[in-house]
Amino acid sequence: MLPALCIYTFALAGPLIFGTIPNSFFSWNLIKGTHNWIGIKNFVDLVHDRDFIQSMFLTFKLAVVTIVLTNVLAFFIALALNTHIFGKPVIRAFFFIPNIISGVMIALAWTFIFQKVTPIIGELLHSEAVTGFSWFGSSTAAFAAVSVVTVWQGLGFLMILYITGLQSIPLDVMEAACIDGCVGLNRIIKIQLPLLMPTITINLFVSIANAFKAFDINYALTGGGPSKTTQTIAMNIYDDAFGTFNMGYGCAKSVILFLIIAAISLIQLNITRKREVQS
Repeated sequence: MLPALCIYTFALAGPLIFGTIPNSFFSWNLIKGTHNWIGIKNFVDLVHDRDFIQSMFLTFKLAVVTIVLTNVLAFFIALALNTHIFGKPVIRAFFFIPNIISGVMIALAWTFIFQKVTPIIGELLHSEAVTGFSWFGSSTAAFAAVSVVTVWQGLGFLMILYITGLQSIPLDVMEAACIDGCVGLNRIIKIQLPLLMPTITINLFVSIANAFKAFDINYALTGGGPSKTTQTIAMNIYDDAFGTFNMGYGCAKSVILFLIIAAISLIQLNITRKREVQS
């Protein structure tokens, strides 16, 4: 573990502890070259920053939707692919491929689908509502578009983990459940889900971290629009740090984002680990 720990410390922990956190107490502007101590002023200003508060609510909303949908869909797809069906390796590969493609490329592909393919489908269905529908014309539609693409990309990775978890459940446990008449939904709720809690713990941890760090898909798909209604916290930080070059203020927001992710992850780990059972 030492090489991985060294890389993690050098690339993530080190810059956070010795760079981001200390600089959050400074007024640091890259263009002006100023680097002045201002204490907690950056954190006080966050309370009155409407764009940051709006981006925080959007990020929480997007996180809830994508975490729930991605995990639920990934579980049921894994459940289906854990049976004896034809072409399982190929189907699994098709679901996993979006996870290894750049978020920007995925956003560009889906932009083409939303803007070009949707009107064609509307014409085929003779539906003016579908033909004239704009995925980026309102905040609700734009949020739905971002959610669809985010869920589509993250589905494959979680599915693979759920399949691995399902395959680790002892066959004698499943056979005993069948003999006792525990089948269908009862078997999922009473047998498989409890034994999958270690996998669910990992998947929720990964989902939470990815959801709160969402950037590339939103940035390439909507640019945060319309009117910043799809701007996540990460995008808001980027605008401050590299848009107005107010690095100190951006660092303060980064610290808040880190604390939010850490707090939610610790709560989630504490809850799910208590529900883990041994097979």
